[in-house]
Amino acid sequence: MLHPVFTHRYSAWFIIAFWFIHAIVAAAFLWFYSELQWFEAVLDGAIYSFVLLAVGASLWYPIGYAKKGCHLSRKLLHNFLIVFVALVSWLLIAGVACEIILGSDQYYSDLAIRILPIRILWGVDEYMLIMVMYHFFNFYKDLEEKRLMEEVLKKQVKESELKILKAQLNPHFLFNSLNSVSALTLSHPEDARLMIAQLADFLRYSLKNKHTDLISLNIEMDNIRRYMNIEEVRFGELLIYREEVDATCAKLLLPAMILQPIYENAIKHGLYESLTPVTVHTVACYAPEKDELHLSITNNYEEGLPTPRGAGLGLRHTENILRNLYNRDDLLTAVGSNGLFTVKLIIPQMHKK
Repeated sequence: MLHPVFTHRYSAWFIIAFWFIHAIVAAAFLWFYSELQWFEAVLDGAIYSFVLLAVGASLWYPIGYAKKGCHLSRKLLHNFLIVFVALVSWLLIAGVACEIILGSDQYYSDLAIRILPIRILWGVDEYMLIMVMYHFFNFYKDLEEKRLMEEVLKKQVKESELKILKAQLNPHFLFNSLNSVSALTLSHPEDARLMIAQLADFLRYSLKNKHTDLISLNIEMDNIRRYMNIEEVRFGELLIYREEVDATCAKLLLPAMILQPIYENAIKHGLYESLTPVTVHTVACYAPEKDELHLSITNNYEEGLPTPRGAGLGLRHTENILRNLYNRDDLLTAVGSNGLFTVKLIIPQMHKK
């Protein structure tokens, strides 16, 4: 486990400042109140402060590696023993070092004994503050690990939801397409063969990009044109497809297979139970001020006709996918009025490469 102080980019300056301030304060105290020579006072303060810093730095390891989940009384006892051992170690090591260097001065030796209670209080105060700081670092580290774990779990949940949604959409489209092929096999065999070829290309694309998060708009629109060709074979002149895609949008990114359910919904909403030709119109443009791709898919429909069963399922799936990917609820809007049904999509380009 890395030390929280030594791993900081400014740790060397922090340690030097800590040692210097404590050494000067201790030396000034000894020089002013005990009339100790300034050189001896500075040497005493430097030694005691250095050992205080070294012992204090080592306290991180019994705290950082302490067993978690212990009872409060056991934690308090553990911390008390740490402070006691640290205090005794500090006084012994620093005292022996000062005695070796300054022990020839009897006045200093007597002074060291007299101020021992003050040193004890000082050491207890310093080590308690150091331990509180270490416990704070430990708490922050645990909190950060929990946050990162929650983010990983949320990402895994979103990925699972996306896979479930895609698994629901692909069989739904395949079922409709196979029904269309079955209907054309006897009446229009050439159209059926063409539709099978188009369907094979479409499914190949679907399988290839099933686990791809983002794909360029020009590739996705190629797949949409393939899908609309499949449906045009089925509906003939009743289905008209038009698009206006700005050239600046070609390389913009969006989730793979995100558009196909919208077109499927447009066809189902506009053509089922209706003999009126339906025009599906696509408009794509880039909003540079927001760094977003804006898409609009519009189809006409006959008002008053019952809504086909299952219509709107693709829109709900698309909305859920967008919400999971971008954490926004305003990325899909659908409005129908005056015989026109419009679905508007907003695709943020935060992931744009």
